[in-house]
Amino acid sequence: MSVYRFPQGAALVFGGSGGLGGGVVRLLAQSGTDVAFTYHKNRDAAEENLKAVEDAGQQGHIGSVDLLDLPAVEAFAGEVKAKFGRIHSVVFATGPFLHILPIMDAEPQVFYDTLDADVKGFYHVLKAVVPHLREGGGGSITALTTAAIPRYIATDGLSSIPKAGVQHLCTAIAREEGPNNIRANCVAVGLIAIGLSQEIDSPPGGILDQWTKQVALGRPGAPEELFDTVVFLASENAGYISGQSVPVDGGYSA
Repeated sequence: MSVYRFPQGAALVFGGSGGLGGGVVRLLAQSGTDVAFTYHKNRDAAEENLKAVEDAGQQGHIGSVDLLDLPAVEAFAGEVKAKFGRIHSVVFATGPFLHILPIMDAEPQVFYDTLDADVKGFYHVLKAVVPHLREGGGGSITALTTAAIPRYIATDGLSSIPKAGVQHLCTAIAREEGPNNIRANCVAVGLIAIGLSQEIDSPPGGILDQWTKQVALGRPGAPEELFDTVVFLASENAGYISGQSVPVDGGYSA
């Protein structure tokens, strides 16, 4: 396993009960840092991941947080800061269920709700954590987005359009908070053999087939290949990387 360096304090993962976020939580703990993370409704998965953190010899902290509720997000970030003394890394690994359909076929409210969950949710995360990162002397923010931002795939608009907003918020933070030693990067997630890509109902010739045919390596990514990239960017090993979107997509975006 690669050795990732973290300072004293804790990493904070938003969306730590899902397939992608949970893997990031576990690798962070295995890398020697305490980890706090949120979940929405899946408390059983959150408890299981909390036990994995503790089994790795680290402290954990969990909470059910609605990212559209800014005071709740700020309160949870404050709890984490109070418990661990410092927040050094923040990972945004959450998002709404993907509706796969042409963008003009989407109901307006579904489009609005998806924008809110991604863009407003991530904005609330930034409002809550950036002051703590400044106070701690800096740190990292890493957001999971999608490889479909630079190379659109038909019927994936409800994923790629909101995630483009998340990416540009990261760019803004990288530019504006760089003097405060805060880094912000994205991981543009391709077809990974875990998480939402495994839950999509895609018939032959559907979005998964379209995506697979355009992956240069000709296979889905292993979960660990994604987790390693996320934790690397969150760690001090990536201390001079900021404002970037790193694709983990098997060459889809090439």
